[in-house]
Order: sequence, then structure tokens, then C-alpha cells
Amino acid sequence: MSTLQRFDSSRVVMYVDDHPPPHVHVKLRDGRDCTVDLGSFEIKGRIAEREMREAMAWIRERPIFLQDLWKSNQA
Repeated sequence: MSTLQRFDSSRVVMYVDDHPPPHVHVKLRDGRDCTVDLGSFEIKGRIAEREMREAMAWIRERPIFLQDLWKSNQA
């Protein structure tokens, strides 16, 4: 697991050898988490986008970086 970015209320994480499709995990301080698809930015989980506004903005600003990082983390 690599924490890619930390915010006051959340952090963005990517796991090595994680299952497809390419995605990152957003983990909130209260223990809830979700995944964000790197192609569509679809949120899968029980967290509203408004609760992770900073994380979503960060993810949307770096699609190529995150896709490349995903590819390099796959065995």
C-alpha cells in the first residue's frame, strides 16, 4: 500500500497488484473508504463526493500520473 496524498479528512491510497479496473482507494479518518475508478472517476462505496472533495479534485488533476502509476504497480 502506498499513500499517495494526505488531506485533513482523507488520504488517497494505491495498492500494489490490486484487482482491475485501475483505481485508487480514498480512506476517511472515520474509517470509511471507497474506490475511485481512474477512467471514469466513478465512486464505488458509501462515501458521497462532497465528503472527499479535496481527494477527488487531486485525483481528477492527475489522470495520466495515476494511470501510469497503476500500470507500474502491476506484476
